[in-house]
Amino acid sequence: MVELSTEFGTPSPASSWRSEDRDLSAFRQSLPEGALGSLVEAVRRSLDAGRAVESLTVEDLPLGGLADAIASVRAELTNSSGFVILDGIPVDELSIDETERVFWGIGLGLGLPVSQSVMGERLGHVRDVTATDPNARAYRNKSELTPHSDPADLLTFLCIHPAAIGGVSRFVSSMAIHEEMKAIRPDLLARLYRGFRYHRLGEQRPGSLPITEHRVPVFSECEGFTSCRYVRVYFEEAAADDPTIEITDLDREAIEMFEALAADPALHHEFALKSGEAVFANNFTVLHARSGFENDPALPPRHLLRLWLSTDPKRPIQPEVLHFDGEPGVPSVEGRTPSYAIKVSMQ
Repeated sequence: MVELSTEFGTPSPASSWRSEDRDLSAFRQSLPEGALGSLVEAVRRSLDAGRAVESLTVEDLPLGGLADAIASVRAELTNSSGFVILDGIPVDELSIDETERVFWGIGLGLGLPVSQSVMGERLGHVRDVTATDPNARAYRNKSELTPHSDPADLLTFLCIHPAAIGGVSRFVSSMAIHEEMKAIRPDLLARLYRGFRYHRLGEQRPGSLPITEHRVPVFSECEGFTSCRYVRVYFEEAAADDPTIEITDLDREAIEMFEALAADPALHHEFALKSGEAVFANNFTVLHARSGFENDPALPPRHLLRLWLSTDPKRPIQPEVLHFDGEPGVPSVEGRTPSYAIKVSMQ
């Protein structure tokens, strides 16, 4: 097994923001009035032509007057805070098919959409399906999601309908957590640089092992870029399923400090997305979480659209950061669904 370097990186000051120093309004951007016009026209032409949304390219969906706004979002995500809230997408004036295509067009302006699950969908729908699959993966259930990052360069959600109760989002700079730990407990930070073996929970390609042979570092450094990858359930499940995998007391102390900092109100921002608001994050520098939620039968259920995006140029990262073969994204495997119920049967 490869032993990872524990030479600490130095995140850029812009990426290691703290909520106590930077109000949520500082991360908000609004679409200029009329900026969506040409994109909506292109969307309607694609519908008239019977094109599938995931077949559409940047040539099919030119951003037009939206281009400068999306370029600003991209710069903030890749070169600065890694976190943007964008409002002004008129979801109440568009059909769901039109909204999907508008969101897809915005995503194409930032990167290439990649597969979000073994189903291979590149445009995801975030909603509760536990009535039919009680073991549905996180984005398809209504339970609380603890701070984590996703296996893609960028993440974005667009809110169609918020939940009646709960569903509050939390975003925190993983780079700020890194700097706090480096200053207070560098010994614990070193454990996170060492990382943990990850369970693939049945979403691996045929022929791939159910648990990574390598440790996935929580923090790593490559060519001057400090990056974070963190999904606690994956390394906890790996240790639970394989008795040879040990998570030591010192590891546990590091994990608990990491999560305590992610929960510190001085570091994170919490908010509930409203209809027509989209949130964007750099998965390598920002963690996201969500409180549990409940729908009201008298109201539309909570419904978000989601994209995972691969950027060009790519962020330099250590190869051990990759959880799935063929990242970014989760490999598409015919006949499977993103449900943790299949974990044991796929081993």
